[in-house]
Amino acid sequence: MEAIRFEMPENNMKEQVPTDLLTAVVSPLGPDAVVVRLEGEIDLSSAKVLTEALESVLVGDLRDIVIDASAVTFMDSTGLHALVQAKRNIHERGIRIILVPSPQVRRTLELVFPEPLFAARLDTVEEALAALDSHVSQERSSADASPIETA
Repeated sequence: MEAIRFEMPENNMKEQVPTDLLTAVVSPLGPDAVVVRLEGEIDLSSAKVLTEALESVLVGDLRDIVIDASAVTFMDSTGLHALVQAKRNIHERGIRIILVPSPQVRRTLELVFPEPLFAARLDTVEEALAALDSHVSQERSSADASPIETA
């Protein structure tokens, strides 16, 4: 899988300034994981970019999605709704999500959801990748362990 880039259509871009734009780039992290890197603002005019990017990865046998929102500079209620809806759709398929929020996204989430909305919410993509590696290693150890026999 090659990296896929999602951007706002050109007809919407004419009225926008560069800081209003949202770019989403989907890149593989291996055979069953991807990272969705978001950059810009998630609001009424750009939430569709987020939705399309996350829907595009819901094919195949994905196990993990890292949403890298560390470069998101603003998120309004429309962006929050798109993120929450995407989380629901992803979880319904049994896919694990790790969110790497920017301070702005983290603050919005904490204001609206006092309890963490995402089980895994880390500060950097490197931490997210380490968490994925740790999770995969634990699963392999469990699968390799021989069953305990009782008499």
